[in-house]
Amino acid sequence: MISVHKFITNINRYIIPCIAKGKPSKDTLDAYLKHIRLFLDWCHRDNRHPIHMTEMQISMYYQELLDMGYKPLTIHIKMAAVKAFYRAALQQGLIFTNPCNHIKTQGGNPPTLRYYLDMNQLQVVCNAYNNEPDDFVRNRNTLILYLFSVEGLRPIDIFRLNMQDINWQKYTIELHPTDTKKSADPQQIYPCQETINVLMDYINSIPASIVDELIGKLAPLIISNSKNNFAGRLSRNGMRLIINNALDKAGLKVSGSSANLLRNSCGTNLFKATNDIKLVQQTLRQQNIISAMKYMEDNPVLSKRATNIIAPKRSK
Repeated sequence: MISVHKFITNINRYIIPCIAKGKPSKDTLDAYLKHIRLFLDWCHRDNRHPIHMTEMQISMYYQELLDMGYKPLTIHIKMAAVKAFYRAALQQGLIFTNPCNHIKTQGGNPPTLRYYLDMNQLQVVCNAYNNEPDDFVRNRNTLILYLFSVEGLRPIDIFRLNMQDINWQKYTIELHPTDTKKSADPQQIYPCQETINVLMDYINSIPASIVDELIGKLAPLIISNSKNNFAGRLSRNGMRLIINNALDKAGLKVSGSSANLLRNSCGTNLFKATNDIKLVQQTLRQQNIISAMKYMEDNPVLSKRATNIIAPKRSK
């Protein structure tokens, strides 16, 4: 059995099997670790040993989050991290019972599920950079928001995109396989007209100084204009900052959610608009229909109204 000190010091290692079936994304893992560290700080502040916490003491932490005015969803996310911490401690034999077993949170979904933005909220988010005076920055940042929230792309998809992947005759974009070890064929997506319009505005606003740097090269689609990476490929952290800033401006930021939030919103809103789970699967490029069905869970009533497509329309 490991020591308590080793467990807490290396929590980033021991927590992984307790999150997202042992395969958390980097964003998810970082979010859990952030909330675990805040909980450990709270324990240290009040001279409580985290491993020896009781259910009553966990309830006190939960009540303090309520008293601080956090929204129910934020509290749910914070408590999900605390629960994962104790599941990991249980797995390592450091405790015999989980003090969080009977702690219930209200209002909200786990951070790995479908907290999503509706169409009106997405409109506000996608307009977040409208007042940005730099045309290039405004159009690039808006394009990133559209690629996530309207086209449902993953961070790795957008990061790998090149200018050469755009077919301007057919208005399609070719995506590179995410698993480079497998001989998978590139996939084509068919962006909607609004996304195409944003894309064209972005291309037309690229400064001449950047164009000069990219002539004759494999040019990234999403370009950095920072001094340290001028005309280079914008990093995934850079994209995350752009999304977080947009969510902050819209007053819709949820700790630990950024790119996944926008992608979840794409899947959920598409299902709400079409009631077609197969279309959601194809748009988000889910491997199977079961993976896509999670986007139905926010729409249980709508998903049962399948007969509306065959109902005769009444004349008035």
